[in-house]
Amino acid sequence: MNIFQAANGAATFLILSAIVAGLARYLDAAPGGPIQDLLNRPEIVLLGLFLIVFRIKTLLDDHKHFAESYQDKSSFRYVGFVLAIISWIFWGIAGYLLPSTTRAAEMMAVSILVSTLWVAAHVIEILVDKVRRNTESLTSVMREKWVVINVLYMLLLVTYDGWFRPIVPLGAKTPLALLLVVLVFDVLTSRSLRDVTRPNPPA
Repeated sequence: MNIFQAANGAATFLILSAIVAGLARYLDAAPGGPIQDLLNRPEIVLLGLFLIVFRIKTLLDDHKHFAESYQDKSSFRYVGFVLAIISWIFWGIAGYLLPSTTRAAEMMAVSILVSTLWVAAHVIEILVDKVRRNTESLTSVMREKWVVINVLYMLLLVTYDGWFRPIVPLGAKTPLALLLVVLVFDVLTSRSLRDVTRPNPPA
């Protein structure tokens, strides 16, 4: 494990801690009790599920990305790492603000925008290099898929946040339900997830 992968793991721990802290602060003041309050506000559960599962998925994706050997010869690794840190900061803020779902959704959209810029720049880097365009064609396709899916995530988050009123009212549950549908597709088609679940070859 290199320093970038260690930072990725530490960021995930801090983000999950921020979610717990935000929920604990909110539920401690819930007048009707924690369980009853969550039942009355399913948007917290839906957005929380997305926040946690997406972070775990990106943990695996980023862990694999920061291990790719070609990066040892490229300064792009450090540019990507800076963008990753910025993205993690916004994701952590979103986690702490989870009970304020519209504000959390806005922070999550910003976080995904930053990480999408990172992915898009990486795709361009591969496409402009003839050698890497041929040897990393599958990687390029996966990155392009991430860009498309991330755009869907952002659109659904800002839709929930009321950007398309009055067509979709502020705080509507449908965008969150669709957010989870896209997330399921994203997770099921993730190479990083398959690499983790694939059994190791016999020695």
